[in-house]
Amino acid sequence: MHNSWFFCYGILVFMTGCQICWSQDFGYNGEKGPSHWGEQYNECTGKHQSPINIDLLSVKRVVLPSLKMSGFDVPPERTVLKNNGHTVMITIESQMKPTISGGPLDGDYEFAQFHFHWGDNDTFGSEDLIDGRSFPMELHMVFFNKRYVNFKQANDHPDGLCVLAFFYDLHDKDNKNYDEFSEILSQVVHPESNATFSQPLSLFELMPEDLVHYFTYNGSLTTPPCSEIVTWIDFQDPITLSHRQIQMFRDLLDEEGHILTHNFRPIQPIGDRIVLFNINDNDDNTLYRTDLPTDDIAPEVNSAATPDKTDSPEDDIPPEVDSGANDDLSADNKNVLNDSPDNNLDDETVDKELGKKSKLESGSTTHCIPGYLLSMTIVIFVLSNRRMC
Repeated sequence: MHNSWFFCYGILVFMTGCQICWSQDFGYNGEKGPSHWGEQYNECTGKHQSPINIDLLSVKRVVLPSLKMSGFDVPPERTVLKNNGHTVMITIESQMKPTISGGPLDGDYEFAQFHFHWGDNDTFGSEDLIDGRSFPMELHMVFFNKRYVNFKQANDHPDGLCVLAFFYDLHDKDNKNYDEFSEILSQVVHPESNATFSQPLSLFELMPEDLVHYFTYNGSLTTPPCSEIVTWIDFQDPITLSHRQIQMFRDLLDEEGHILTHNFRPIQPIGDRIVLFNINDNDDNTLYRTDLPTDDIAPEVNSAATPDKTDSPEDDIPPEVDSGANDDLSADNKNVLNDSPDNNLDDETVDKELGKKSKLESGSTTHCIPGYLLSMTIVIFVLSNRRMC
């Protein structure tokens, strides 16, 4: 009898211990903070981690295929906001999930969720930095590669996820598109609480106007397990919010009941990675920083200045181009562009093509005779002939 009791007790202790191990979580302070993540999650000490500081003097300027955004202008049937103890996460219910392709992506990526990162005050809070500058908040829209069926399976592959990142900057007036956020955040102060939007917004309504100029690099999740499976696309044009609207995020509570004043990971070493900066090949360098090094432009790519944004009645069928599908979009760059086979270049292809081009350019001059040597040869020849005469 005693042996049976001890056996059952041992099994219970073992299961409880395993449950504790499996439920170990992370945080942003103390023993659960970013500096300790690697103790439980080995990949958090990897060589291609995120976030990073994007040095504008080191990025490579390229013209990538146009981004193709489908379903971004369609409000979902239902949008739910949840405080998960680390951030506020938004999920949607829609018959047509937004998808993105083109640019540095190889394949179609389907929307999964979006969430936010912020800091204690308005001087910092974003995860990626631009020339060492931090923004007060950052938005991450997470997409998974559709070739892997679902989000969970995509997490097992190096090209599994794509994250569209947007910086927030301060403005003296509220952003009207974010009005309901301000109202609904007060309903999810406590962790594991959620609320439903009364008027769901499309993704376009939360994004800036300029979706052409962006930085892109290969990196990782910025929270454990820090899997290096993410293609990052950081848009240069920030979204503006008022101090009041950003401050509402700082009033939320984390999983331990403390005020979630900040939830960003410090920057990680960039290592051997190269950050690409996508431009319009018609840029006159007066609207954007002219100290960016001017590198090669990817050959035979669509030179259109704006990303494709189309709708598709079925997620599994490539969307057809409809020249009138987005007439109601306000921005010039929210239109439909023709898709072409050349719009499937990824980062490696761009780098290879750029390498080929530079070799061709350098090789084209190796057999040329400098002009001054030719002139000297002619003079010597004439003088020699005169002596012979």
